[in-house]
Amino acid sequence: MPIRARASLLLLLVIAPAVASAAPPGADAAPATPRLPLKEVVERVQKRYDAAKDFRARFNQTLTNAAFGRKSSSTGEVLLKKPGRMRWNYAQPEPKMYLADGNTLWLYEPEDKQAFKQELKSSQLPAALAFLAGQGKLAAEFDITAQDPKSLKSPKSAKVPYGTPQDYVLTLSPKAPQAQVKTILFVVDPKTFDVRESVITDQQGNVNDLLFSEIKTNTSIADATFRWAPPAGVRLIDTAKLGR
Repeated sequence: MPIRARASLLLLLVIAPAVASAAPPGADAAPATPRLPLKEVVERVQKRYDAAKDFRARFNQTLTNAAFGRKSSSTGEVLLKKPGRMRWNYAQPEPKMYLADGNTLWLYEPEDKQAFKQELKSSQLPAALAFLAGQGKLAAEFDITAQDPKSLKSPKSAKVPYGTPQDYVLTLSPKAPQAQVKTILFVVDPKTFDVRESVITDQQGNVNDLLFSEIKTNTSIADATFRWAPPAGVRLIDTAKLGR
């Protein structure tokens, strides 16, 4: 992957888990429950995330490049802890790690013996980072609408809709324009109000689709999990200096 593409992906991954918390699949077999108004659904999702000091999950990620019509898939584990820390341990198709300690975002590629570094300034992605830090509110940062799950088609298959008929499907549009985010789609479990799936579309039409499973919250993840420095012999690339 070209260096500039890696730098763009660093920013995109920061947004992806801003509210990511999910339950295992299988809710499609649950009996139907009365539908709640949109405002209450958003409030319950907010409350669910506010109560989680940290969480970990397995993820399946599909990135779609709109210009070339190409898709790539990855799997691994994500760990998050307030305020503003995250770690993505990729297992397939090759090992790599994205880590944010609240001030710096790292990408480490052990097979290529290189690491990318990007500073996270307070002016970058304010809505996503504020919410991740437990300070932002969905309703304040996004215009939110409810969608019919049956009417939304997943890019993975023209015949497969997002979620199940019982799920709530929300479309979020940033109230303040963001280069990296045009819309975010959440598939929300109707019982737990966890977000099963997060689908981010940027201004160029590229899509970052994340499915979460095996969620564990409030497990007291060690702070050391989010501290990292490049090992000896690793090439360090500061993305702020690219193109100079």
